[in-house]
Amino acid sequence: MIRRLLRVSATVALSLVLVPSFALAAEPIAPPEGFAELRARFEDLTAEEVQAAGYAADTECVAVPGLGGMGLHALNFELLGMQFPAGTMDPENPPILLLSADGHSVVGLEWEAKDIGQGEFELYGQAVVLQDGHPGVPEPHYMLHAYFRPNGEVLFAPFDPQLSCLPDTDTVGVPGSSGTLPAVTMTLLVAAALGSVLGGRLLRVRR
Repeated sequence: MIRRLLRVSATVALSLVLVPSFALAAEPIAPPEGFAELRARFEDLTAEEVQAAGYAADTECVAVPGLGGMGLHALNFELLGMQFPAGTMDPENPPILLLSADGHSVVGLEWEAKDIGQGEFELYGQAVVLQDGHPGVPEPHYMLHAYFRPNGEVLFAPFDPQLSCLPDTDTVGVPGSSGTLPAVTMTLLVAAALGSVLGGRLLRVRR
């Protein structure tokens, strides 16, 4: 019950913070230069290959009614630790993979970067602007989400309206992964990643 309350409250907090800045219309576009090659590296990875590539999958599927879903988040703490504090986004090495609700396929990519005064910049031709903070990372920071669409197209938007969560996905994760993190939404996972970088150890919230 406690875990479910944490999951619900964190998701509600996330939606309340993100909806004002994320409720922007977006349409799929042809892949920018270099994106098709990046997509090809990740799109067909199995759950086991995602884990082998250094990504730890959350068990919480994130979606907001009326906006769509993000799916499950799989974080590479090493990449996040190198990029986020430095305020950089490595276009060839996304620190976060977005997975389908069942955790079996990669449906998109995500980058996050701390605000160190770098100002607005571009990644794959998309303007990356300063976004409001959210639970786990309360200070404003930079984010970019890219969702795979059919025929090679990509949707650059915080949520994909075509993504949804299955009725009970709070126990879904990467099969066989003893390092899968419990469900308290992506925001707390980012906090855990930063804690790993800054404090030398990984924060784990037990069920």
